[in-house]
Amino acid sequence: MFPKINTKFLILSALLASSATAKKANIYSNCLKPGQFVLTFDDGPNPETTPIALEVLNKYNIKGTFFINAHNWSDLDNDQNAVEIVKKTYAAGHDIGSHTYNHKDLFSALEDGTMKENIDDMTDKIESIIGLKPAYFRPPSGNGAYKESDPYKQEMSDKIQEYLGERGYNIIMWGTDTRDWQYKEDVEKVIETLNEQLKAPNVSPKTNSFITLLHDVHPTTVNIVLPAVIEYVQSLGYNFVSLSECIGVSPYQGVNDTNNGSSKLINNDDNKDSSKTSSNSSNSDSSGSSSSSNSGINDKSGNVTNNNENTNNVAANNSTIPSNNIINGNTTITSNVINNISSDATTLHYSIFFSIMAVIISYIF
Repeated sequence: MFPKINTKFLILSALLASSATAKKANIYSNCLKPGQFVLTFDDGPNPETTPIALEVLNKYNIKGTFFINAHNWSDLDNDQNAVEIVKKTYAAGHDIGSHTYNHKDLFSALEDGTMKENIDDMTDKIESIIGLKPAYFRPPSGNGAYKESDPYKQEMSDKIQEYLGERGYNIIMWGTDTRDWQYKEDVEKVIETLNEQLKAPNVSPKTNSFITLLHDVHPTTVNIVLPAVIEYVQSLGYNFVSLSECIGVSPYQGVNDTNNGSSKLINNDDNKDSSKTSSNSSNSDSSGSSSSSNSGINDKSGNVTNNNENTNNVAANNSTIPSNNIINGNTTITSNVINNISSDATTLHYSIFFSIMAVIISYIF
């Protein structure tokens, strides 16, 4: 009755449809509102230094986000003291995110087949410690989140973002860096590095917001750099907030809380709408919570591109961000939601279009 359908075109259709509907993790490097500033920490826990960082943050009443490894400066598999530090960090109201199991560069993990170990197993490890599945992920060295000029690296970055997005993660980059691991106790050099963005032309708390990067594993960071950075940033007029308040996305999957560090589990009896909202807030290609947004990606030449054509957040790299590419964080919540819904609808339309066209062409040939 019907002509024989060409198998090659059906396969092409499936590939195109799959590509069009693949979920990519959202990428963030600044906040939704100007004037906000977030402290994030990588590579811990370190039983010798992380407790000091917690004391400093408590002194200044600041909630930070700690991106941890299972094997790096401690061993979460065998060191109960390190496990207790993670629990203490969470109990103090700080967010816990993943930084891979072994501090593994994701390009290497993709090539040697250890993505599951470094991403999925670390998710399970964090959940086993605090009872919650993290929704924040920071890739070591940022690889996998940049807009790459090399086609092969860009292809790997796309795969990494899809892998993380399918697992409910949001990628957290940074808009300004301290390079505390390099400059150690040289506070003057740390401040100078921060000022590459904080003192750039037309940048101020009235128009800009920042997520910054430190390492709680270094004695010089927790004892010298961290207090100095806090006081300097406050002197500029920025307000320290939690990452969840900054980006409007819950730190944990299945948790509906984007206002502070303390989290509240969603009951199974909640209505479908609220459950859907919570799920979307930590998923990668959704409208998210009421103030969530997809972000732009800053490539290594400073040009801005976007996963979902939304420019609220610009993911920075290790180089200086040109001042004309720093995006103000004052887009309204309504526009974020509308933009995300529009993007999802466009993706669905493309998927349907490719499928229909492939079937039509198969009849012709």
